[in-house]
Amino acid sequence: MKKVLALVLSIFVLGVLTGCPKRPLVPPVDQARLDAEEAIASASKAIDAAWEVGADVTIAESLLEEARSAFAEGDYATATSKAWEAEAAANSAREEALARAMEEEVVEEEIVAEEEVVEEAARIYVVGTWERDRDCLWNIAKKNRFYGDPWKWKRIYRANTDKIKDPDLIYPGQRLVIP
Repeated sequence: MKKVLALVLSIFVLGVLTGCPKRPLVPPVDQARLDAEEAIASASKAIDAAWEVGADVTIAESLLEEARSAFAEGDYATATSKAWEAEAAANSAREEALARAMEEEVVEEEIVAEEEVVEEAARIYVVGTWERDRDCLWNIAKKNRFYGDPWKWKRIYRANTDKIKDPDLIYPGQRLVIP
């Protein structure tokens, strides 16, 4: 009995002295692959976030495509590096787009403050060209001087059903009532 107890105790002591890995060891190649996958996923999320705010993500997308090509070829270090570059480019583009949007919002607020706001009753809006003003019911409703919410385009449509037969088709020069 003493021998069994001594054997168990020695195994225990040996295990404590050598230590047990807390997680299984991953070979370096597999770790590089995992790092590259994680970097590509992170870059993809950053690009999506930048695209949502209207940023130009062409550079970031091309870098991400290079990262994916390198990953497919098994060059995980290059894939990780390119993915990091893509993420940085996407974040930079997103910050620039947000800064531009803030500047445009300030300029638009200044313009509205300078102009006398028309009575709160129905207002008239003259439709501009798509090339210059990007006018459609969605964008008109989105303007801060009207609703500031593009989802309210149906209000404009309902108030102008006598002039608009198809809400997808409005024409430059049309005078729309904005309720």
